[in-house]
Amino acid sequence: MTSQGRARMIGLDWGTTSCRAFLLGDDGEVLAERRQQSGVKALTASAVSAGTPRTEAFERAYEQLCGEWLETLPKLPVVACGMVGSNQGWVETPYRSLPVDLVDNGFVMTTVPARDGSVVHIIPGLIADQGVPDVIRGEETQVLGALGESSWTSDNSNIDRIVLLPGTHSKWVRVAGTTVRAFKTFMTGEFFALLTTESTLSQLASPSGNANWEAFGKGLDVAASASVGGGILGTAFSARTLAMTGGIAADEVEDYLSGLLIGDEVASASTLWREVDVDEVLICGEADLSERYRRALVKFDLPTPRGISDSAATGMWRLAVAAGLVGQLDPSHPTPQASPVSARQQHRSASTTYREPGN
Repeated sequence: MTSQGRARMIGLDWGTTSCRAFLLGDDGEVLAERRQQSGVKALTASAVSAGTPRTEAFERAYEQLCGEWLETLPKLPVVACGMVGSNQGWVETPYRSLPVDLVDNGFVMTTVPARDGSVVHIIPGLIADQGVPDVIRGEETQVLGALGESSWTSDNSNIDRIVLLPGTHSKWVRVAGTTVRAFKTFMTGEFFALLTTESTLSQLASPSGNANWEAFGKGLDVAASASVGGGILGTAFSARTLAMTGGIAADEVEDYLSGLLIGDEVASASTLWREVDVDEVLICGEADLSERYRRALVKFDLPTPRGISDSAATGMWRLAVAAGLVGQLDPSHPTPQASPVSARQQHRSASTTYREPGN
């Protein structure tokens, strides 16, 4: 049987800068993957420039990525996650307020009827609206994919995990079983980019090419030092003074700053759930960045994390199973195809307009 003959659904991980399309089989196995640089930002900008509705730009990108699959298998369910559901995306979808069980039958997706006759189901983001609001969009799907099958059982519903998703905007997500209880966003990656390209510190730095763990460790040490106050605002200038006085070389400045920033993030995050007995920490990200966070977690005496390389496709599969879009995992029998919009799912139509606070 060909890979398309074993296909059960299509998953779209549609972010700000790119889109990945997955053809998924039983158990969420990735049978094929396609990628385009047609991210939400570029598609929205092209629509504005052309004076056309942005929905047309998303339709074209969708057809380019998935048209061949859908011509052969027109009844495949399609699930999408990420910024495609933002207020700059294909259709704006509502946030779900915490706490949220990611595999609960009431987890509502937004349906988008495409012009080729298929229906795209967009996964909503989450909002923590106690006090100052915080949001995630796309990371909720990665979290579910990272948790592992054990999190689906009622026996494990009270197991507390922290899922760490490092990146431009790092997310620390606290999960009990499959229920998201809390999360916190840190703009660590974006601040690193600004400091190393736009600030006065960048004038003393030169790219190193490879990770300098000694310089990174120095940054962690300073971030962890009880004698240094003021957080990152009180330590960042040390990258300049150390470079001026020979404490670090020019090609060590960026790794030193990385240690300062990640160390400050980990120190801050560790205080958020100080009273929570965390059973496991998962890191879902690229190898180099995950290793930096692993070292920082060890430095701050936090649980040794387990690394997860890529979980978006698995998360979309699990959400599709929970919503009834694909049958439960049994490769020995053909998976029944559910109606894209069933009464039980109670999906909200894309014709409804929603407003969101951001992201």
